[in-house]
Amino acid sequence: MEKASVLARGFFNSLRGKTAHGLIRHGKKYRIVEVVDETLEGRDAGEVMGDGYRGIPIVADFSKDADTLIIGVAPPGGRLPKEWRKDIVNAIKNRMNIVSGLHDFLSDDPEFSQLAKRHGVKIWDVRKPPKNLSIAKGFKSEKTVILVLGTDSSVGKRTAALELVKSAEKKGFNAGFVATGQTGMMIGADAGVAVDAVQSDFVSGAVEKMVMDVSKNREIVFVEGQGAISHPAYGSVALGILYGSKPDYVIMVHDPARKNSGSFSGKIPKLEDEIKLIEKLGKTKVVGLALNCGNVKNWGKKVKEYEEKTGLPTVDVLKENADRLLKGITNHIKREKR
Repeated sequence: MEKASVLARGFFNSLRGKTAHGLIRHGKKYRIVEVVDETLEGRDAGEVMGDGYRGIPIVADFSKDADTLIIGVAPPGGRLPKEWRKDIVNAIKNRMNIVSGLHDFLSDDPEFSQLAKRHGVKIWDVRKPPKNLSIAKGFKSEKTVILVLGTDSSVGKRTAALELVKSAEKKGFNAGFVATGQTGMMIGADAGVAVDAVQSDFVSGAVEKMVMDVSKNREIVFVEGQGAISHPAYGSVALGILYGSKPDYVIMVHDPARKNSGSFSGKIPKLEDEIKLIEKLGKTKVVGLALNCGNVKNWGKKVKEYEEKTGLPTVDVLKENADRLLKGITNHIKREKR
């Protein structure tokens, strides 16, 4: 794996640092050797994330030991902070490849592209959509497809999906992962497209194609959701993923401590209302709940409370694992086959 430095100045210990967190927790393509955030200099990245010591230092500036500089934040609108331009210039001059999940395509920037060419490095704009996209054809995979959705953006959908893949592999399943966002693609997926950069007509088609392609070699496919179905800004993206993936089952992700949207002014929907909406629009069934209890003191009590309230298997996948969610899925599969 390439050694990578993650740029997250001022954002690592926030919702905006989710790309950096995902790369550290689940990365398969890059080995993260440091995080750049001068506000947390000297601390360990894993400890800041609440995962325990990982031996990944947080530094004020990137070192020359890394092969790649990854933009590790998801700022509003996906724009490049102006003050970070010098970091990218310096990294290119140090012959580091650049990986960016921003909506601002760095490879289209004349200064960056010319400098990269001069120093023989690559710029990967992860959000650039593929060519030859098409509308959905109405295909439905014959394999089991699980979509992970949530009640808000940046609530832990990708994390839950990847923990489900881990649990499935542990149980001997040949599991696949379809990424629909830039971080999942950077981590390493069986297929991936950043669907929020795809023209709306083609979102469902892009997801449908990925699910069908991955299904050829996998027996169960986990699809990463985005935003929330009822989100005023991102609902159209979430709905496109729901329609394109045609999931057999859905796992919901919810932060019980979050009252207002983390990325939009307004309250998040009630969990039970979001579940009803998903089941009606997607003609599917929600079969499990992953709680994000990062801001909950007595998380065990909260998990039990939600399980009793919803009647769904409920876990916090980072404080436990996704095994019980997977068991709930397999129980439904067995019942369907009877």
